[in-house]
Amino acid sequence: MPKFSVLISSYQKDSPEFFDLALRSVTIDQSLQPNQVVIVEDGPVSAQMEEIISSVKDGVPEIEFTVLRRAQNKGLAVSLNEGLRECKYDWVARMDSDDISVPERFEKQFGFIQAHGYNIDIVGGYIDEFSQQVGDISSIRTVGKTQEEIQSMSKKRTPFNHMTVVYKKSSVEKAGCYSEDFGKLEDYKLWVDMLSNGARAANIPEILVHVRVGNGFIERRSNKREIQDWDMLQQYLLKGGIVSKQEAWMNKLYIRVFIYTPSFVKKFLYKYILRKK
Repeated sequence: MPKFSVLISSYQKDSPEFFDLALRSVTIDQSLQPNQVVIVEDGPVSAQMEEIISSVKDGVPEIEFTVLRRAQNKGLAVSLNEGLRECKYDWVARMDSDDISVPERFEKQFGFIQAHGYNIDIVGGYIDEFSQQVGDISSIRTVGKTQEEIQSMSKKRTPFNHMTVVYKKSSVEKAGCYSEDFGKLEDYKLWVDMLSNGARAANIPEILVHVRVGNGFIERRSNKREIQDWDMLQQYLLKGGIVSKQEAWMNKLYIRVFIYTPSFVKKFLYKYILRKK
């Protein structure tokens, strides 16, 4: 198996309890452990967060920890680009600071990569979503498995679950890394750029990460700022010839309808239409 890094960004509002579970899930609890973990602290974090990093680090002395401490919060895209530069290996696994990777996640992903002769640039997988406890599944987000399915999905929705991906650092850099002026769709734009650049992609049809969707998840999906970000993405897709004018118009209409839909209806849509039960 190749050597690889794990890239995580954290910030002040992260729950220490959730961060501890997330960090352990990609280190101590993994059947295939990374060689390096890069943590970007996007602004000052609590002493408890620092203690967690130290405790986990002591539990896996064979893993190198690189912690970047920044004085100010500058956002996820800036943090990930900065952290990516510190990743020592070409294979990089993404992880969010409050989710939980399944114990065999990396073994499955690198087994898949190895089985395909390392002739792949990015591989992700499915997620299940829970509010309080892992196992109390509210929904599952599936994504296209093949190159063709991923290309097709990218016209309407993000074709990867960001927290599940393993990608080649060199392929990400070749595509221009995460856009730092694209709102909260920096990952979606990166996937489009990578695919347009000829990246070979796949998703494993298995749940790789348990994703926490409580704590105002639905309310955040009602933020009108998402309309601006989505419109910017549609213009980008249209300019790149990825979508037609009609497809861009339909995508813009969709986000407006969704944003202004009442929260109780959104919950229904996520549970029965946008996700699988």
